[in-house]
Amino acid sequence: MSKKARNRWKLAQFKVRSQIFLRRNGLQVFAVLCMTLLGAAAVLIFANGDEKQPNAQVNQSGDQRLDDALKGEILTVPPINGLNGSDSAASEKGTPSMTVEATMNPEITIIPDFTPIPEASDTPTEQSFQPPVDGSISKVFAINSLIYSETLNQWMTHSGVDIACPKGTEVRCIADGVVENVYTDDLMGVTVVIKHANGMISIYSNLKQEVAVNIGDSVTARDVLGCIGDTAIGECLERSHLHFEIHVNGEPVNPEGMMLFKQE
Repeated sequence: MSKKARNRWKLAQFKVRSQIFLRRNGLQVFAVLCMTLLGAAAVLIFANGDEKQPNAQVNQSGDQRLDDALKGEILTVPPINGLNGSDSAASEKGTPSMTVEATMNPEITIIPDFTPIPEASDTPTEQSFQPPVDGSISKVFAINSLIYSETLNQWMTHSGVDIACPKGTEVRCIADGVVENVYTDDLMGVTVVIKHANGMISIYSNLKQEVAVNIGDSVTARDVLGCIGDTAIGECLERSHLHFEIHVNGEPVNPEGMMLFKQE
């Protein structure tokens, strides 16, 4: 076979193989070409964007105040040495001055303070009073939960605290007030109620029959109201104690939040 015939044969073989390749991989080749063209177009777009003038003014706000702020004014600040910057020696030494870009706007907007002012509370706080007797808590305050009563053999709320003390211990008033009531409760026994300021009352139960005050009497803090007895039928199986309650605006509150009791 001559050289010319061999070249024709090779060219024919190349055409056949190319057609076979394109039939099998034409879609992939087309996708690669498209991606290449898109990449080249993106490069040209970004290259043209960088050629824009860097100092071109942006004016799209529609707000004259913002447009004036964008223009800016150049202020020259003298050299600062110390707190007042009045040392002239620094200027003589060639200390460079500072230039800052600022906007002179005489209008000052003051943001109002929406923080609410705390209101004074009339509710007494911890350590406002001394306990009516010197004893530890034997049954806690439980108005939102139930505690077990050994005497009544049932779970129930407890609107005060029981302060363990020997029978005969003097019970003292926690604050100035007026005796509002003296009565015998079916469960809590002999009870004295004192009305105080700011809507507060204090209640002392399980006292002896002979109390030291009468309805309408004015009392001061630490006055003796009576002595611990055993008249509280509803708590008679517990050790000797004073049943003590505090109500503020008609609602029972925990006395342990208003005074400190002895710890066992």
